[in-house]
Amino acid sequence: MPVPVSSLSVAVQGIADFLDSHFGEEVTITVAHPQRASEIARGAGVTAHVLNIFAYRVAPSGFHADLGADQTQFIRINTLLTPFPGDIDNAADDADMRILGHAIRALQSHPVLPIATEEPLPGAAITEPPDRKAYRLEGIMLAPPMEEINHIWTTQGGELAYRLSAVYEFALIPIEPLEPRVEAAPPETLIIDTLPNLARARAGFQDLGPDSHVAPVGDGVTPPPVNWTPVQMFVVGGTLINAISVPGTATEATVAVAGPAAGEAALQVIWRLGDDSESPQAVQIIPVGAPLLDNPDAQAVLTLAVPASAVTGTVRAQPAASGAPVPDSPFGNALTLTVT
Repeated sequence: MPVPVSSLSVAVQGIADFLDSHFGEEVTITVAHPQRASEIARGAGVTAHVLNIFAYRVAPSGFHADLGADQTQFIRINTLLTPFPGDIDNAADDADMRILGHAIRALQSHPVLPIATEEPLPGAAITEPPDRKAYRLEGIMLAPPMEEINHIWTTQGGELAYRLSAVYEFALIPIEPLEPRVEAAPPETLIIDTLPNLARARAGFQDLGPDSHVAPVGDGVTPPPVNWTPVQMFVVGGTLINAISVPGTATEATVAVAGPAAGEAALQVIWRLGDDSESPQAVQIIPVGAPLLDNPDAQAVLTLAVPASAVTGTVRAQPAASGAPVPDSPFGNALTLTVT
């Protein structure tokens, strides 16, 4: 059974193909350990120099810590780029410098390498879009300690001498799972359940049943639901705002109240006086004209009766029914009045 192609092999071969596209016939790109590359460069009848890619280290990406065993992981590889001049007539004495310098130049000019394949990437390395045939690798030059470089050369065996090399990291390379996770299809229906208190929220999600029903908010006929809270804002010059300043002689303010159509909201202004006591106004029942604050039908007039020693005021809103606040119903957002 032949060894199957992996995304790691595709990536390394893609790096070799990229470098090969920037050299002519006088340089051969190999993917081997340095000892083998040296033997190729010194082989009988050699007609080209060798630039070898030696992948000597694999490391995790450092990201995607929450991925499972059935999801695509990502890795980084460290590679050693080493030129091996061939025994060619009229070859320049500094052929190795020329080859390595041109390789560095190519990688510097293209820090992100396009890795293309004729076939779709193996396994489930990358699934979006389907049958994707290319991905991108970032090449970064590294400067590892000389001890690390020396260790690579001293473990090659034979009489291989140290050669000037460049170390590059290429990332990120996807590693496909043996059995990829079956991802759920995009949802077709979304249910958002908003509750004014935590009593039912702690009970968990309630599935739809025979008693479930839809409460329209725009037909003006269906009675509004009782588990809702009004949303209110002041309207000043066509702008919605949650705090305004009013003179002591003010008698009204324009508010926008949003909620279910045909519903009612109970608004009450509570004034704070100079002695830190409170003076509440009578509750005002305002019909809800629109479910959106920026709809002109949502605007209404709030009557103000500013006490002589008032400093600030707070406007509270809660659901109403039959001309009165719904008992024990929650309050919505509050608005602030500053008396000037």
